[in-house]
Amino acid sequence: MPSRIIAPALHATRFAAVILLCLVSCGCGLAYKNRLSRDGFVVYTNDGQGFLEKTGDQIETIYDSLAKVFEIPKPFPWTTRIFLDGQAEGVLDYSYNPDLLGYYVPFLQMIRIDSRAAASNLVSDLDQVLLHEIAHHFLVNELPGISGKCWLNEGLAGNLEVGVIEKDRAEFPLLNPVLLKIAQRKITENKSRPLLADLLQSDWTDFHNEETREMNYALSWSIVYHLLTREFPATLSLKGRINRIHFMDKTEISALESGWRKNIMGLDLVAELSRLARLAVPEKKMTSAWAIKELCKVRGADVRRSLETLVKLFEAPCPQTREEAYISFLRLLSSNPQAPFLEPEQTAKALTRLQAIIADSEASPLLRARLVANLERHRTLRNDWIPLLVDTLEDSRPIVRAAAASALSKMASKPTIVSPAFWTSAPTSKRNDEVSEWKRWLVDRSRR
Repeated sequence: MPSRIIAPALHATRFAAVILLCLVSCGCGLAYKNRLSRDGFVVYTNDGQGFLEKTGDQIETIYDSLAKVFEIPKPFPWTTRIFLDGQAEGVLDYSYNPDLLGYYVPFLQMIRIDSRAAASNLVSDLDQVLLHEIAHHFLVNELPGISGKCWLNEGLAGNLEVGVIEKDRAEFPLLNPVLLKIAQRKITENKSRPLLADLLQSDWTDFHNEETREMNYALSWSIVYHLLTREFPATLSLKGRINRIHFMDKTEISALESGWRKNIMGLDLVAELSRLARLAVPEKKMTSAWAIKELCKVRGADVRRSLETLVKLFEAPCPQTREEAYISFLRLLSSNPQAPFLEPEQTAKALTRLQAIIADSEASPLLRARLVANLERHRTLRNDWIPLLVDTLEDSRPIVRAAAASALSKMASKPTIVSPAFWTSAPTSKRNDEVSEWKRWLVDRSRR
């Protein structure tokens, strides 16, 4: 059939789809059990009130933080509707495809997020997906015409989504470890083919092509990251740099292909995370903590170097840095059973230090409880944590006792009382009975 016959039909179909979407959107809030309204947004969900309040607080924090970045006064000039669905419960998406977890519809000022899939995803969590989609909302409203620049819209969202946001404070590391690895792989696979020109020209359909979508997201993040971190003065605000990129000519950006490739391919993830982890200035303390947490997520050949970095951070002058390094070290061992064999002596010394902290009644109860909680799936060369955990059941701090019981329930074959309420408030005599059972079990185990 000639294209001139198909075109009107196609336009009519698209127009009908838009009308249908509008009608459905206008009434879809009625289908949700719970609703929460704050300045700038309304949230709808079928989850409980507790989840709604907690998520609403986080969304409000994201709105306030992005408002500071883009210098938007309150009250906000618009209201976004955010729908938290759970239609893909149990589905894990192991690739980087944010649109499978959520999407933003600009002309409806509407965000939909598959909250359960986002919360269970290996590379994204609900907060990150929320930040990604809300960033789109701010970008579309503050940068006219950005919807037609898919590479910039998605590239900026990919940089902003790794922001570390708390009440009254936000930091944006911009480094996206997942997208960096994908971008480096795609650049390596296309050594002789220019990539930026096609990326900058791609429309929505081309950008979201199923075969190239992952590459497009990663390359978009990488060129925007390059521009934000290499092409403008460090003294320029984040908003100022974003505005500069928005008004750059495509040919000007395409001409940066060689420098962009060199920068991204030369970016060593572990080395960069280590640099960020060591930032000692107060205005970067959240970035430092974020980088330490990211060090425990590395895989393959990076595990040994990450382990070495985390152990060195045990000696950091900042208590917060040391504590985050302790936790990340244990998580790295838990997710990489081979790690203790890579640096056996270093690992053994580090574990001995952590055992001493757990046994130290003068140490922070919260830190001791966090360390114990991260022993649940822990495997080492020779360390047997169970005797220490049994002793910890008699600790004077309720939070530590409860953490030890939880860890023992996952590490030992003996059934135990896991309820935190038992270990925090049950009569001492009843807790002593349970501890006595554990000690008898330990004796029997040693005889086998």
